[in-house]
Amino acid sequence: MDCQAVHAVMYRASDNELDGEQLLSFRQHLILCTTCSHRYGFVSRFLAVVRGRCCRDAAPTTLRVRILASFPHRGAAAVE
Repeated sequence: MDCQAVHAVMYRASDNELDGEQLLSFRQHLILCTTCSHRYGFVSRFLAVVRGRCCRDAAPTTLRVRILASFPHRGAAAVE
């Protein structure tokens, strides 16, 4: 995985949405590339703050399904 590919999946990685092979490649790149490693560290800390402060109330199930179904990488799997 190169820097561009790592940037493309960084948010999916932080949400534990990468399969085993992708995750291994992602982690190996972070070990070798300090720039991407620092960027991923920032993204992880940022998302932790956002989740801690903005996600106090759960969205209604129907709204969650509609939102998740709108993401291209989730598609119909979110509706199930």
